[in-house]
Amino acid sequence: MKYFVVRDGGPLPRALVRVDGDREQELAGTGEWVGSALLAAPEPAWTVTEVESHAFYDHAYEAMREARAGLPCVAVFSTTFRVDEFLNVTAVMRRRDGVQEWLGRHLTPDNVWRAGKRAYRGSLWLPISEEELERHRWAAIWPSWFVVREESGRLHAVVRKIPSAEEAFTRDLRWVASDLLGREDLRVEELDRADSGRALEEIELEVHRERLRARGGPEYFTVENGIFDPRGVFCVIRRAGTGEEVHTGAGWAPSELLTEVEQRKRVFYRHRAVSAEEAGAVIAGRSGRRCFLLLDAPGELPLPLAVVRVDGDREQAFTRDLVWAPSDLLARVAEQPGVRVEEVPAGFEVNHAFTMAKRIRHERQRTAWPHDGHRYHAFFRDRAAALDLANLDHLHRTGHLGDAEYRGDGEWHSTRWSLEDYDRGTRDGEHLPVSPDEARWLTGLLDDR
Repeated sequence: MKYFVVRDGGPLPRALVRVDGDREQELAGTGEWVGSALLAAPEPAWTVTEVESHAFYDHAYEAMREARAGLPCVAVFSTTFRVDEFLNVTAVMRRRDGVQEWLGRHLTPDNVWRAGKRAYRGSLWLPISEEELERHRWAAIWPSWFVVREESGRLHAVVRKIPSAEEAFTRDLRWVASDLLGREDLRVEELDRADSGRALEEIELEVHRERLRARGGPEYFTVENGIFDPRGVFCVIRRAGTGEEVHTGAGWAPSELLTEVEQRKRVFYRHRAVSAEEAGAVIAGRSGRRCFLLLDAPGELPLPLAVVRVDGDREQAFTRDLVWAPSDLLARVAEQPGVRVEEVPAGFEVNHAFTMAKRIRHERQRTAWPHDGHRYHAFFRDRAAALDLANLDHLHRTGHLGDAEYRGDGEWHSTRWSLEDYDRGTRDGEHLPVSPDEARWLTGLLDDR
C-alpha cells in the first residue's frame, strides 16, 4: 500500500489517496473510501507527495474530525493509525439528558456506563453517530465472550456481553441483539478473550464451507497475514478431496499451507472460504511482486529448494546455489513429485533467502569446507546486500589467536568485537559464513576498492 497527500495551496490537503496495486482510492465524506483517478491527471497547481503510513493517517484523522463535526457522540483513540477503520478505540461517550456518560476499558473496567465530564479534547477523538456508538463501544471495552452450541455440538453463535447489552454473531454472519445465554436448549461455554477471534473465524468458515459444499466442486480459500497486513490477501488455495493447490499465477501447484493454517501451525495467518467466483476475482486482480517457497521436506522449518520471486512476467529463483537467477520453476513444479509450493507475503523473499543462505553456509562450514585454523564470516549492511557476497563491508576471522577483521588494507587487525556482539544486536549488520577460498577472493575484492 502506498499513501499520497495532494495539496492545492490551502491550509488542508486537497485529497488523501491510497494505492494498492492498480487500485486507487480517495478518502471521502466522514471516512469512506471511493474510487479515484486523481494521481493519473493531477492539476498543475497541485503538489502530490508520497508519505509514510503514520503521517497519512494523521492527515486522515484531521480530515475526518472536520467532516464529522456536529455528530452527538465521541470515540477516543490511542493512535491515529487506521483511524478510518476505528481499530484503536479506547473509550466512547454519549450524552443523556445533557450529561456525558462514558464507557471504556480503563475508565469503566466493570463495563458499566458512568456519568461524568471528562476533558477528552486534548486526546485523539472523533465525533460519531448514535448508530456508530452501538458498534464501536465493543472495541472500547473488554466484554465477556461465550460460544453457544446446539445439543449436537454444532456451533450456533458467538456471544459478547456487558451488563447493558448482549450481542450474538450468528450463522447469518452478522451481529444481532441476543438473549441466547438464557436459553436452556443451548450449551454455553465461556471463552477467554484471546480466543474470541478464533471463535468468530470458526463460525464464519464453517458457514461459508457449508454453503459452498452445497454448490459442489472444489473448495476455495484465501489466506491473509493477520499480523503484518490484516487487510492483505496474499494467496488463493483450492482443495478437492484431501489435496490442496495454490495458484501461482502460472497455474495451480501442490501445497500444504492451508492444512497447516487449519492445524494452527501458522498462528499469524487467517483463512477464509470463498466461492469460485470470488477466488477468480482475487486471482485476476493480483498485481505487483509475489514470493514463493519451493519445499520438498516436511517439518515446521524445512530448508527450501528455492525462494522464488515473481514481478510481472519476470521470475527469479534463489536456489541452493545461493544466487538469484532467471527461473521457470513455478511452471515446472507440477512435474516434480514431492515438491510443494508455499506462497508468502510479498516483501519477505529477502528474509527467506537470507535465512536459507545462512543455514546452508553454516552446514557447509561445519562439514564440507577445508579448515585452515580459522573460520571466516563476511559482513554486510543488511540482508538484501548479503545475498551477493561482492556487497560485503568487511571480513571477520575467528581462531585460536582471537578475532580479527579485514577491511582492505592488506592486514588482518585484531578486534574486541565477536560474532556474538552482532548476534545480540550490540553492533549493526548481518553476516554469513564464507569458505577459506571465498575469504581469499573477498580480501582481493576489498583491496581493489
